[in-house]
Amino acid sequence: MSINQTQLYDTLQSLTQQADVRAEFIYGFLDAYGFAKSTITQLRNGGARNVAKIASDVALKGQLYFHPVQVGENLHEIAELLKGGDAIKAQKIRFVIVTDFKELVAYDLKADERMETPFTDLHQQYSFFLPLAGLEKSYTHSESVADVKAAEKMGRLFDLIRERNQITTAEDVHGLNVFLTRLLFCFFAEDTGIFAKHQFTDAIKSTTREDGEDVAELLSKLFAVLSSPDDGSLRQSMPAHLRAFPYVNGGLFEQRGGGPVFGAKSRRLLLECGTLDWSQINPDIFGSMFQAVIDEEQRSTMGQHYTSVSNIMKVIKPLFLDKLYGELERSRGSEKKLQVLLERVARIKVFDPACGSGNFLIIAYKELRRFEMEVFRALNSVSKQNVIFMTGIKLSQFYGIEIDDFAHEIALLSLWLAEHQMHQEFQAAFGHVEPMLPLKASGNIIHGNSLQLDWGAVCSKQAENEVYLIGNPPFLGASNRSDEQDADMELVFEGFDKHKYLDLVASWFWLGAKYIQSSKAEMALVSTNSICQGEQVAMLWPSIFELGLSIHIAYEAFPWKNNAKFNAGVHVSIIGLSARAEVKKIYKNIEGDWHAHEEGNISPYLVAGSNLAVVSRSVPLLPVIPMVYGSKPVDGGYLLLDRLERNNLLEKEPLAQKWISVLYGADEFINGRERFCLWLKNASEEEIQSMPTVMRRVKQVEQFRLASKKAQTRQVANTPHLFCEIRQPELGQYILVPAHSSENREYVPMGFFDCSVVSTNANLTVPGGTLYEFGVLNSKVHNDWMRTVCGRLKSDFRYAASLVYNTFPWPDATDGQRKQIENLAEDVLMARESYPDKPLAFLYDPLTMPDDLRAAHRTLDSAVERLYRPRPFRDASERLGYLFARYEMLIEQERQNLATQASVKKTRKSHAPKTATAE
Repeated sequence: MSINQTQLYDTLQSLTQQADVRAEFIYGFLDAYGFAKSTITQLRNGGARNVAKIASDVALKGQLYFHPVQVGENLHEIAELLKGGDAIKAQKIRFVIVTDFKELVAYDLKADERMETPFTDLHQQYSFFLPLAGLEKSYTHSESVADVKAAEKMGRLFDLIRERNQITTAEDVHGLNVFLTRLLFCFFAEDTGIFAKHQFTDAIKSTTREDGEDVAELLSKLFAVLSSPDDGSLRQSMPAHLRAFPYVNGGLFEQRGGGPVFGAKSRRLLLECGTLDWSQINPDIFGSMFQAVIDEEQRSTMGQHYTSVSNIMKVIKPLFLDKLYGELERSRGSEKKLQVLLERVARIKVFDPACGSGNFLIIAYKELRRFEMEVFRALNSVSKQNVIFMTGIKLSQFYGIEIDDFAHEIALLSLWLAEHQMHQEFQAAFGHVEPMLPLKASGNIIHGNSLQLDWGAVCSKQAENEVYLIGNPPFLGASNRSDEQDADMELVFEGFDKHKYLDLVASWFWLGAKYIQSSKAEMALVSTNSICQGEQVAMLWPSIFELGLSIHIAYEAFPWKNNAKFNAGVHVSIIGLSARAEVKKIYKNIEGDWHAHEEGNISPYLVAGSNLAVVSRSVPLLPVIPMVYGSKPVDGGYLLLDRLERNNLLEKEPLAQKWISVLYGADEFINGRERFCLWLKNASEEEIQSMPTVMRRVKQVEQFRLASKKAQTRQVANTPHLFCEIRQPELGQYILVPAHSSENREYVPMGFFDCSVVSTNANLTVPGGTLYEFGVLNSKVHNDWMRTVCGRLKSDFRYAASLVYNTFPWPDATDGQRKQIENLAEDVLMARESYPDKPLAFLYDPLTMPDDLRAAHRTLDSAVERLYRPRPFRDASERLGYLFARYEMLIEQERQNLATQASVKKTRKSHAPKTATAE
């Protein structure tokens, strides 16, 4: 069944406004959702398709039950009774709809969801009933559906509270955040044995009015009781149904103050939240999802904005879990060693300086508890006594900083919930557990700006303390940062050059590096891979290495989604730093599985190699032909032409043929699109004036440049017939290299052109480049170097002469070797010409690349590799290791040559005859 959702929206809006709506609504509703005309006719005429037993009702087996009521009847109570009736179950009804044509209440019994709306606003809720049209609901995440449902319902409750309450000041917002976390705890508590089953929901249902006006009063009293000891005078003064709640403590209910005002609708939704099974909620991801529904910008992608357990494990497993389990295996059979291991794990500190709603801390806590239980089992097998084990791991071992007030509150709550879950897991394993209540102190989560705080004051440490710094700080480039974040970076990177071009996440790496230096502490953070590419490497990593640290954990880039704004779908790496690590591992994804490779050292490019950072250069490292950008038009488009514009111009101005050139930007070059330009470099003023249509375009360029705010553009306004910047070679050929290329391509597509073809500044060019240079640049060796040291635009490669071409460690080659490379480069060009109707985007797509072109490249690859050494490289890592070693050697040679030249110059100056001075 197909349906036009825009038309459906409009139809429902019109339907609810009709004069005879009571009589015709349900039939129009079914028609709007695409039900067959014959079915609707049978229902209208009282046919057998209507399985309802009440005359005014309409019901379709397996589909819906519609029940109209009179204004004044309690449609919410009627709907609740109806959905649980035998007739609904017998007919396997999916949707129950009850309305008095002022309000409408509906249940989706399959999805276990409830919706209520003013009748005339039904069109805004059209998606609730889309399963009737065959569009089933789905949840776009890989975890529990319970988390999504709970987050959705709490988000709707949040909306209703905001509607009825003035939430304007920072204190108001904080108060609401605290209130919501208390509700979450109560729902969780009544489904996990902390409270009696349904104790919280039943108290609301049985002791408050349907209009909801007294809900705030009840909750205020209840929260006071939960913070009052069993023998406290306040508790003793309360009614029995409130005194029956246990003493919670822990600071969660300590803060006094009135809660928000409720109404009938928000009370019903509060009770609806209580019908969920909160024991199925995962505190490690629920907090992030709840955060998402409260932020309207994130609601459309809820379920995609949390850090998955598997991704968090990529951080904590190599950082400390693998070491602990390795020590456990070495300790098995020794009661003394196992006891030492228990004492060790009870002293570990875990610190997340950008903790959000606590995901990383929660998983770290759970995994350490599970490790501790494994140690207990090992002790059981060697102990000669019947030992009763109790956990030594406390929430106070977990530290965090979070700038968002609500996330801070959720993090504290989630750690309590995680503790309770682990208590239950412990009880299932060992038959006993320490009591959950009263709550102990939660984690040491500080509400504040981690880029302004002293981390040592938040999580103190001595040099020998075992502290692990983990997390997933914000990923924001220079163009996306706020003024406040820019100011924070000024503070963090005081004394650095060009720090403004660093990703915001670099701030946490620098502060983290200073935090762990000269200590046993270690760190592993998730980062955009941008800080290990391009110019950012030289800006950040040398300073980190100067602190005596090394990279000991490195994951190659992979896609990441998490609960921070604006960063879904970015490519990230996980990078670990240590001052003492002896084992250093690079993790690579091979056919979906991560494999670790031990290396002697990990470079800042996250490959095996030295700590040397490639620094951009204005001239090539070796004496090769310089690379420059193409010519920059800055013309408002008036010097550029598509084929239709070119043809129209030539019809009016045949003389313009001489002055029209083929033009390539990166897009035209890679995707085979036609474009032309007016190239008037050698045209005289008289020749231009003899072509009125051309002259008109030149005048438009002049006006565009004069109106531009850029001084450079205004300066060239007196030569409007020319490109703003001209770098086009006058004679011969040149190599064209697009400045940006897809990360999916094994080779950046490059061109070999005559000087009559104009290249824009969307490309780089090698004027006078030969087939030899073309061959080396098109080899796998050069492409490996490029993708490692280049910058990125999102995940695509950004080729820059200063950083890629000028730093490339070209091979030495004899004349014979050069000739061989030229022949093989020509074979690549010939293979391309076999497909004249296919653009380079097709020819260099890994899925569509022709076999003969791939073979030509492979042969060229092997020949270029042999210029470096006779033996083939095993893989890209070995190639890069060799290239970085050669780069380091060439840099050292250059340094020595410069030092020698300076020394010679100084010697000559000292031996030069002195000029006599006048007395």
